[in-house]
Amino acid sequence: MNLRNRKRAGALADDAGEGDIVLSAHDISVSFADKLILDRLSLDIRRGEILGFVGASGAGKSVLLRTILGLTRKQSGTIKLFGVDVEKADDAERLRIDMRLGVLFQHGALFSALTVLENVQVPMREYLDLPRKLMDELAMLKIELVGLPPDA
Repeated sequence: MNLRNRKRAGALADDAGEGDIVLSAHDISVSFADKLILDRLSLDIRRGEILGFVGASGAGKSVLLRTILGLTRKQSGTIKLFGVDVEKADDAERLRIDMRLGVLFQHGALFSALTVLENVQVPMREYLDLPRKLMDELAMLKIELVGLPPDA
């Protein structure tokens, strides 16, 4: 991305409206001990885009996702989610951002002791104060939207 486009991307990230940038990661570097995993990686993702990270084992896919989510510390770079620099966000703003995020890793990572319905409800129970019946209805809707049978 050239400097002119990078400036434009930064301006769009501040609004994060329809079709605008919802994730802006620039010059991200992550290393563990003396092993460099991400070397000044930059990417922008716009609202509505669907993206998959594909690569060999150890290529840095999970490290990138964990860094974006704030689970792995980066050595350099900036990450904006919905136009907000996550390092500068206060606790309340960070919670609002976290409530808008969802990540699905290959091979599920569902809680094996819970049904699919209960797994879908986990973030609802954690972040929302909803009646059980409404959570059931919302979870069923989400399950139907991805084409799973009602008894999944």
